[in-house]
Amino acid sequence: MSRRTFEVLLAVLLMAALVSGCSGNPSSAGGSVAAAGPTRTPRPTWTPVYDGVTVATPTLDPTRYPGLQLPTPLPATPQQLVLGSNEPIFVPVGPPGGSGVQTVVVIIVTATPPPSPTPTPLPPTSTPGPTATPGPPTLTPTPSQTPLPPVAVTVKTDKTNVRTGPGQGYPLAAQLPAGTKITVLGRNRAGTWWKVCCVNGGDVWIAGSMVTVEGPIWTVAEVANIPPPPPPPPTKAPPPTVAPTPTFAWPFRAESVQSYPSQGDNILRVGAIAYNGAAPLWGYKLRVRRLSTGQEWLSDGSQALWYWEPLQFPLDGKRVVPSFDCPVIKREGLQCVKYNVKWDNNQVSAPPGDDVWEVSITDGAGQPLSSPVRVETNAADPKWYYIIFTNRP
Repeated sequence: MSRRTFEVLLAVLLMAALVSGCSGNPSSAGGSVAAAGPTRTPRPTWTPVYDGVTVATPTLDPTRYPGLQLPTPLPATPQQLVLGSNEPIFVPVGPPGGSGVQTVVVIIVTATPPPSPTPTPLPPTSTPGPTATPGPPTLTPTPSQTPLPPVAVTVKTDKTNVRTGPGQGYPLAAQLPAGTKITVLGRNRAGTWWKVCCVNGGDVWIAGSMVTVEGPIWTVAEVANIPPPPPPPPTKAPPPTVAPTPTFAWPFRAESVQSYPSQGDNILRVGAIAYNGAAPLWGYKLRVRRLSTGQEWLSDGSQALWYWEPLQFPLDGKRVVPSFDCPVIKREGLQCVKYNVKWDNNQVSAPPGDDVWEVSITDGAGQPLSSPVRVETNAADPKWYYIIFTNRP
């Protein structure tokens, strides 16, 4: 407690004592008053006031002091005592002539220290533990989907080529039959070739025009880094062109050459037609040349009419009139040929034997008008020949 506060309290106590001593006694007021017994100081009650001065209000116990009236009490007025100030304290005093009651002044001094600031606790500092080495990131599982079927192609035609790359310039790898079904691995950028697996244990390429495609083709990825086709092999220098031997434009040509069994023993006979495609021509001859000896012979000139000769006789066994029966054959088994010029070896007494002969047509002077036709003779199998020469285009 400070010194000033102590002095104030001491002054208050002294003032209270003076007030108590000055209160009047009824016996000294004048007149005869019955002697009264000693007055008991009633127990004071008060209401405490924070940091203030409270004047007690006296009370009287009626059981002990019957008929005794106390003066009208003055209301107790709490007064605030401000520490460190010079303001006075007022004590109420009753009117004179009342009962002798002591007035008690109670001073309650409390010193309430200001509340200490409550320190805000800091969060505990945690001791860092060992740093964990991060592991591989956890993959977020994707929702499962129904897998798509693979894309496949089916070969449409037999012997379809498959190559080592997407184009005709790549080497041929194999040939596939129609109906072959293989799995697609990729495509070229244009989508015109498919990379498929597997042919002879490897991947090959097949043209899109040669197959039909099944499956989700939009899932087929483009194949990157396709190697270019190999360079073509060097072209061989063409052989020198040989100038063709000029050929003579013959006015006649051999239109047909036929053979049939000889009708005589070891006889070579050549029957021929010289015509313009419709009618027989007159005055043309056959030139026959034997290659083994180089001998040549000319026939008589051709006639402007047809001659007929039977090759096979009819089954009825009756006599055949060639000019009548052959032009319009009505008899079963009859076969005939027509001609307008002929030659045989009986005219020159040259047995045919085994040899090679050349036959061509000439004009009346013996100048050849066609390329020669080669025929062969065999003594064991003699034959006759039938040649048609024509000058039509």
